Amino acid sequence: MGRIRKGWELTKKAWGVVRANPSLLRLPIYGGLLAFVALVVFGAPAAYLLGASEEPTTAQQVGGGALGLLALYLASFSVIFFNVALAAAADRSFQGEEADTSYGIAVAKTRLGVIAAWALVAGLVSLFFAILRDRGGLAGQIAAGIGAAIWSLITFLVIPVLAFEGIGPFAAIKRSSSLFKDRWGQQITGNIAIGLITAMFFILGAVIAAAGGYILVTGSAAAAIAGGGLLVGGLIVVLVSVVVSGAVRGVFGVALYHYVAENQTIGPFSTADLEDAVKVKPA
Repeated sequence: MGRIRKGWELTKKAWGVVRANPSLLRLPIYGGLLAFVALVVFGAPAAYLLGASEEPTTAQQVGGGALGLLALYLASFSVIFFNVALAAAADRSFQGEEADTSYGIAVAKTRLGVIAAWALVAGLVSLFFAILRDRGGLAGQIAAGIGAAIWSLITFLVIPVLAFEGIGPFAAIKRSSSLFKDRWGQQITGNIAIGLITAMFFILGAVIAAAGGYILVTGSAAAAIAGGGLLVGGLIVVLVSVVVSGAVRGVFGVALYHYVAENQTIGPFSTADLEDAVKVKPA
């Protein structure tokens, strides 16, 4: 309960920054839309080639696999590009200036090379964990789960590092990992706690949508209207929770970066907030 309470307080403060700068919400929306387009444009043909027959030819397998990887890469690149833009825009808002999307996008454009490289590295790591989880049996699933959790922790500050320092992907991993190790003691609560809060809304929306879909399929004609309404409402809650979660986590990541890298508190976050988020190792 303590973690949830801290997460709620951090979420409210980060959401306060987003609410004061609503243009920040546009950036995760742009990233999500472009990722969706990439998955449709390249992922759909990949699925068609790989599923065109029970035994696809070698050419179909190669073509489908290449298109599938391209779809995943472009989707990852889109999300990362606009996350970097969000970090830059959020940082500007912390400096008391207008956090417009054009500024954040302009900063992200200056980081195209490192963003492209990081998208490739992150994609390959995700693919490795997916293969390990799919083909490694129970041991592989456990190892993939632990590895993915550790990876997410040591790379949590990569986005602000890319936005503010502009270094390459491996240097960014080293920098993020170094900041993590320097400040991490027994637990990191901030990112996990915020994730718990936003996940609750996501799950709520998913449950509402599932209930609506069930009523729509199995209910009477009259119930179908209510089911359709629940389905649409649930999907809206899911989409809103994803967008808000992206914005809130981006804002928190910028605040955490400044605290860990510069011992500086910014915006509504106090030293106590950020010390709770990152337990400082005793000297």
